[in-house]
This record gives sequence, C-alpha cells and structure tokens, in this order.
Amino acid sequence: MYLKSVITASIVGVILTGCSLLKPHYSDEQMHSYLFNKFDSDKDSQITEAEYMEFIDERFVKMDTDKNGTISKDDLYNSRFYTFLPELAEAVFRDSDTDMDGLITKEEMIKAEEIRFKQMDVNGDGILTKEEFIVNDMSEFKK
Repeated sequence: MYLKSVITASIVGVILTGCSLLKPHYSDEQMHSYLFNKFDSDKDSQITEAEYMEFIDERFVKMDTDKNGTISKDDLYNSRFYTFLPELAEAVFRDSDTDMDGLITKEEMIKAEEIRFKQMDVNGDGILTKEEFIVNDMSEFKK
C-alpha cells in the first residue's frame, strides 16, 4: 500500500511538472507583438480606437467567466489572459477597478482602456502604431 502511494505521488508530480513546462514564456517583445496583432483586427499594421475598444469588449466577455456582468479576482484567475500573462492581467485589473471594490464592471474597464489608448497614442492621431503600442504599453505595465 505504501509503495502504491509513493508511485501515485511520483506520477502526479511528474504530470504537474510537465504541465508547468507547457506554459510558454514570452519575452516582452513577443508578448507585445502578439497583443498588437490581436488588437489589429484588419491586419493593416495599425490599431484604431474602434479596433482597440472592440477587442476590450470581447476580452471583458471572455474574462467574465461566471457571466454575471463583472470581473472578480476569481474570474481573472480563471481566465486564459491570466494563465498566459499574469502580470499584465493583474495590472489591467488594478488599473480598471477604479472604485477599488474588487470587481470590474464593463464601464470601468472601458473607461480605463479609453484612457490607456489616449496615453499610448503619442501623436494624438487616433491610431496606434506598433511602436506607440509597444513602447508605451510596456512602460505602463511595468509599474
């Protein structure tokens, strides 16, 4: 019985170790390139404010894992966004929870992201280039 328990524990350990190795590790450059391409829905190498906000709207729906109209920390931790980019997900949550009640409403997220878009749009033309998105996005989330 003892041997069976040891073997079972060892197998579980190997499986968990293997699963943690499957999680990709992205450099900042890879992460921002990936995100830029996700936001750039028409693939014209620029992100309009409409594209940006459309992506945010879709993200909110996906992050609201219990579908109650708000994003809680549990929703955040259960989201794919958190699985792959936990630091960025935590920063988005922190910046979006403007009333600091531990929940993000769609209105809070939209307002926070409208502000972030304007901060990244250095030249104020309503369009983010990859350079604006990468340089400014990285500095915003490295606090």
